[in-house]
Amino acid sequence: MKYQLLAADMDGTLLNSEKEISPENAAAINRALAAGKTVIFSTGRCIRELRAFLGLFPEMRYVLCESGACVYDLKENSYIYHKLMDTDAVQKMMDYVVENDIMPQVLLRNQAVMNLRDVRNLAHFRMAHYQKHFDDTGVLVTDVYSVCQWENWEVEKICLYHTSPEERERTKAYFESLNLPVVMVFAEETSLEISAMGIDKGVGLEILCQHLNIPVEQTIAVGDSFNDLSILKKAGLSVAVANAVEPVKALCQAVVADCDHHGVCEAIERYLLGDV
Repeated sequence: MKYQLLAADMDGTLLNSEKEISPENAAAINRALAAGKTVIFSTGRCIRELRAFLGLFPEMRYVLCESGACVYDLKENSYIYHKLMDTDAVQKMMDYVVENDIMPQVLLRNQAVMNLRDVRNLAHFRMAHYQKHFDDTGVLVTDVYSVCQWENWEVEKICLYHTSPEERERTKAYFESLNLPVVMVFAEETSLEISAMGIDKGVGLEILCQHLNIPVEQTIAVGDSFNDLSILKKAGLSVAVANAVEPVKALCQAVVADCDHHGVCEAIERYLLGDV
């Protein structure tokens, strides 16, 4: 099979433990782009959070971000696809958040909005390893809830960080009891990622493939966690990094090196440029 496109998850996959892209991974991506292949980020992050990395890849044109709610053309600075969450659902969820010990991260207008007080207390939510990232890329405000009100609850995605996995389970169960029109997936140790109904990375891949007239069977997806399962199931070739959770490894057709040993580089060289 000659693959045309590779979609790389970022956190835990393309990014190493220091939240950096290794020179090896960067060089492989640029080799693939120079060879006429399409390489994209497949990430839960928003565009503002990607800017620090995009400078490494001047030939990268497309990104799949916000877990599929945004598919974006970087050259044209325009959406290929953009999906907002149900406003009533957003308000109900945020009402719950303010009554509980939960850190919200709300993605709207291609920005990640967070409470300053939460970002100064990330260890409480088991997210201390994101300190520099949130400091550098987040829009830090006094009250996320008020921002959502001001924006008429029109947001693209919500990430909720909890004090424990058990508290995350409790939040998910409560939202399920409300029958909200949303999709919820686990990420990190305590994060609950919430998107509009029908939205996931696999849907985003399909939309981009239709736009580019690339058969989805000629795509590769590389990932590590539960929020990658949809795109791994959709792609023609599913690849797990060695540090992936077991359900991801069990699903994937191939396993490459872990995120600290340039697994994405290996996937590009073996499968995208190797035309296996």
